[in-house]
Amino acid sequence: MISIRKRSVFVLPAAVLLFFTVAGVAEAHSRIFTLWPLVDYRRSDAVDYTSVNLFGPLVKFERKATEREFGIRPLYFRAADEKGVALREFLYPVASQRRDAQRTSFQGLHLLHYDSGDRARENDEGSFMLFPFVFSGQSHAGEPYFAVFPVRGKLYDRFGRDEIHFTLFPVHLRTEHRGTTNSHFLWPFFRQTHGPDEEGFKVWPLYGGSQKEGAYRKRFYLWPFFFSQDLNLDTDRPRSFRAFFPFYLQEESPQVSSRTWLWPFFSRIEDRERGYVERNFPWPLLRHTEGEYREGFRALPFYADERTDEFRRRWIGWPIYRIEELSTEMLERRRDRVLFFLYSDTREQLREEDRPRHRRVALWPLFTYEMSKGVSHFYTLSILEPFFPGNRGIERNWSPLWRIYQRKWDRHGNEVSTLLWNLYWKERRGDDLAMELFPLFSYRREVEEETDFALLKGLVRLHRDAERRRLHLFFLPWGIPVGSGFTTESG
Repeated sequence: MISIRKRSVFVLPAAVLLFFTVAGVAEAHSRIFTLWPLVDYRRSDAVDYTSVNLFGPLVKFERKATEREFGIRPLYFRAADEKGVALREFLYPVASQRRDAQRTSFQGLHLLHYDSGDRARENDEGSFMLFPFVFSGQSHAGEPYFAVFPVRGKLYDRFGRDEIHFTLFPVHLRTEHRGTTNSHFLWPFFRQTHGPDEEGFKVWPLYGGSQKEGAYRKRFYLWPFFFSQDLNLDTDRPRSFRAFFPFYLQEESPQVSSRTWLWPFFSRIEDRERGYVERNFPWPLLRHTEGEYREGFRALPFYADERTDEFRRRWIGWPIYRIEELSTEMLERRRDRVLFFLYSDTREQLREEDRPRHRRVALWPLFTYEMSKGVSHFYTLSILEPFFPGNRGIERNWSPLWRIYQRKWDRHGNEVSTLLWNLYWKERRGDDLAMELFPLFSYRREVEEETDFALLKGLVRLHRDAERRRLHLFFLPWGIPVGSGFTTESG
């Protein structure tokens, strides 16, 4: 039996909507009901849209044609459509679930992951991972695997390897990749390498080496001090690498010559393929680059101006002011930043267009302004958005909790504004206008159809349509006819 307390959770919204009907706050064909901050109900039959918000931004239901959204911020969010595609988020980004006609997947903290597999494929059993302890799934070829780390198991197509086998890790580990097998004993101390025309072994940190005839040779002595590597010997881009770490490192190939002294502070890099020379003395404070592909000078923290191909980056008083520019034949993009994320201004424009197609200005934590494809959006506060621009999960689950003011508008004069989660709101669509300051007044105008003006949620209300004007008092549904000289106008 449901307790009285639990029943009240369901009864309260219904009672509020019943109050609207009885009190005559809006007629049956109206599209907006509000009792701030408990309920905000909106419906548009023209676009088949309905939304209900309870307790300000905390509870949301929205229907757009065949799509449904429901959220209890920030704990839970669900979106679904009639095709069976659904998304669920639990205290984003802690956990999420995605489902479509073919598969269902779930992740928690990106450590727990479950995938049901493709339902259209008979032998696809999906995968499961509880990192780093339990793994199960199938290889690309359909062979199943299971592993309980560090006890025993095998994995396929994981962590950059074709196969991984282990028993009582680190006692024994074997990996296979592109025909090369590495067997480790008491990892990382002992390793044996073998493959077609390939062999090697390692006793870390004393000595290690491996080689493949005509492909590569690798050696190290007293790791990490002495290295010797010859790579890509079977291509037209062979590379050699020698190191007496950290005092001297050398890399040589037909395309690039690199020398480093007292890594990583002093270095000289000559890229003959791209035609530039880079000098660091010492990195990262002083750097000079000259050439066609790259050029510039850096003297941090005072000043930096460097270009790589079509991208240019400048610092003034690092980390105070930074400018990033991208210039191509079709696009120009510039981003100005102060103290990384404290202030950011991004502008993007196609060369063939007269005005920017995208603009984003953020001053943390006060506000963010965005303009994209002719639609502008301003909101405050802006807590996480400057750090994760365009993150839809944050937009759905967190942003509405602190956005005390929002405004959206376009170039045609349409706009939507809201303050304190619709304590005050305003909507303009062409010549149609609706606004409310709860509970003082509300106003609605639909061109050549009707005008409705109310004080104190309908205590005094004047309604006009194409045929008549009527004055309503004390929330009564019937009204007093008003003469033709009585009119209302709103800008």
